[in-house]
Amino acid sequence: MKQYAQVFLLILLISSCSSAKKIAEASNYEKDLEPRSVNYNNSFAILPFTLNYTQSKCYPIIKINNSFFLLDTGNAITFINEKGLQDLFYDSYEFVKNNFTSNADNNNFNFFIQSIGSWNIPSYSGEIKSIPFYFSDYQFDQFEGFIGEDAFMQFSNVIIDYKNKLIIFDGEIIKGDSIPMIIDEEGLCFIEFLCDGRKETGLIDTGADNFVLRSTYFEKNCDFHYTTKEQIEMLKNRKIQITDHKDYSFNEIKIGKTKYKKMNGLLASDSCIKMTDEARGRTSEYSLLGFPFFKDKIIQLDYKNKVFRIGK
Repeated sequence: MKQYAQVFLLILLISSCSSAKKIAEASNYEKDLEPRSVNYNNSFAILPFTLNYTQSKCYPIIKINNSFFLLDTGNAITFINEKGLQDLFYDSYEFVKNNFTSNADNNNFNFFIQSIGSWNIPSYSGEIKSIPFYFSDYQFDQFEGFIGEDAFMQFSNVIIDYKNKLIIFDGEIIKGDSIPMIIDEEGLCFIEFLCDGRKETGLIDTGADNFVLRSTYFEKNCDFHYTTKEQIEMLKNRKIQITDHKDYSFNEIKIGKTKYKKMNGLLASDSCIKMTDEARGRTSEYSLLGFPFFKDKIIQLDYKNKVFRIGK
């Protein structure tokens, strides 16, 4: 059985809102997932999403068949759990069930995955894009899997319209700030921003419900470095001691020309934040730009031109 290395980045910031009650039933939000008419010309495909399926209303969720998936630019890989496997890839279910040995460690968010099939996205012109899906034995309470950067990068660009709750594949260029975007070897996308006038590097992470600062933010002379697979082992073993209060407030965060006043943030080393060991190591070098920066806005990840755009 072919197994893959541990997912390098699975940001699960669900714990930051763990006190909230889980929203009743996903069926209550079916109306959010109904097709709707919005003027995005010449796009490959448009899919509706909801923000109401999880308790914090901070995650863009799409529905495929009867399963729900988080649109997560903070995750390098697209994968599915057992419940979703039965729904989307029933023919593969018995094979996986009989041949897959569980390696899940639900306490530390470490797990292994294997390739199990593809999700076909049809275009308006009849063209098909096949998105590889992988199986994970980790059990998620809020959804059946993640649509990651390996799926998004099948397209030249992706627009996530939080205003109209739509994701647009291969859309036209949107109006708004254009910011140079760094794409690492795993396909994760980073931009520079200003935090109270101080230059920082942040991961564009639609799967994060908060603004999370790198663990070493309060250390001097710590700059973002291009992270390779070889560096991950070193980074994930780096121990950051928490000595400050876990909530931080900033007068102004600036992304391009867009300003955010009185923003709160968490430190990535905070024990209340759940993430993979790899992620905790890597977030000693960069911050996470999550939902508070994208709500009520339209964002575009232009992979072809390596530009991030944020519109109002």
